[in-house]
Amino acid sequence: MANECKKIVLLKGLEPIDTYYFTMVKSLLASELKMTRKMQEEYDKIKIADLMEQEFPDDAGLGKLIDIFKEIPELKKNTESLRKERLKASASSAMSYFLPPVVSASTPSKASTTEVQKTQAKSQGVDRRSVFCKDPLTVMVLKATDSFEYESSEGQKIKMFHALVATQTTFYHVKVFDINLIGRFTKKKVIIISNYFDCAGILEIKESSSVSEAAPYQMIVVPDKVIKRANETPKIDQLHKSASGAIVYGLFMLTKKTVNKKNTIYEIRDNTGGIEVIGNGKWHNVSCEEGDKLRLFCFQLRRVHKQMTLVSRAPKSRKAPASADEILDDEWEDYTTRTIRSSLIWRE
Repeated sequence: MANECKKIVLLKGLEPIDTYYFTMVKSLLASELKMTRKMQEEYDKIKIADLMEQEFPDDAGLGKLIDIFKEIPELKKNTESLRKERLKASASSAMSYFLPPVVSASTPSKASTTEVQKTQAKSQGVDRRSVFCKDPLTVMVLKATDSFEYESSEGQKIKMFHALVATQTTFYHVKVFDINLIGRFTKKKVIIISNYFDCAGILEIKESSSVSEAAPYQMIVVPDKVIKRANETPKIDQLHKSASGAIVYGLFMLTKKTVNKKNTIYEIRDNTGGIEVIGNGKWHNVSCEEGDKLRLFCFQLRRVHKQMTLVSRAPKSRKAPASADEILDDEWEDYTTRTIRSSLIWRE
C-alpha cells in the first residue's frame, strides 16, 4: 500500500501544484524531513516524494500532505481527491502481512469476503460510501468511550462504542460495532486492525473485522503534534466554511436550548461564532442546560434553510429540509451524541 500512496503523493499531490506552493510545502515539511536550506532549494518533487516515503513508511506521507493542503486555502480543494485516492489504494492493495493471532474478532469460515461484506451491509447499516479495507493498519489508541446501545431506523437495537486512534502521521475516529473488542481499545495500546470499512474518513469495525495487539517489533510512536490535532475541537467559523456532509466531533459550549415537538435545537458557540445543532429521536431534549458543554460524536454538517447546521442524523432518501422543524424521526438515519453530563464520555 505504501507504494500506491507514494504514487498518489507524487502524481496527484505534488506534481499538479506550481513552484510557489511546492516551495511552501517543502518549507512546512523541512523539519520532519530533516532538510537543510540547501536541500529545500535543490530538491525537486521526485526527491521530496522519496524523502517522504523514507520518513513516513506507513503511507509515504500521504496523510501528512493532506493535512498540509488543508491549511493552505488555495490547495484545500485538492484534499478531497487525495482522500478518495487513498481509499482506493486501501481497497485495492493485495499485499500480505504477518499478524499475531487475533484475540477477539472472528471471521465466518464458510462465507466468502464478498458474502461477509453483504451481510455486514445489511445487518449493520454500512454506508454506501464505505470502502472495504482488507490490509492491516497499525494504530495507537488515544481514547475510547464506554459501550452504549441505540436503535437503528429499522428498529434494531445496536451496541457500539467510539474510539480515537492515530498512526505516526494522522488520526482516525472509529465506530466499533463489536463491544467484545472494548478491551483492545485501551489508551496508549498499539493495535493492528484489518477487514474494516472506511466511510469518508471514519473507520468502522464490524464483528468480522480483525483487531489484534501489536507485537513488540510492530510498535509505533505517535508524535505529540498528531495527538494534539486529534484532540482539537474545530472552530465554528471553520464549520461554516466546510462542505455539507462533513462529520464533526468536538466539545462545545451550549448557549441556548429550544425544545420543539419533534426535535430540539441546541445552539453552541465559541469565540469565532455560533451554529445550531438539531437533535432528533433519542437526542431530542437531552438533559443539559445553557452554560453546559456539549460533546458531539459523529454529527453531520447539513445546510438547513440556507444555514449550515449540525444534525444528529443524516438524510436517507430525500432532499435537505427547508427548515429545522421539517426533520422527522422516521426520515433520518442515526448518528450519535451525548452531553458530558451523561454516560457517553471518553474513558481514561
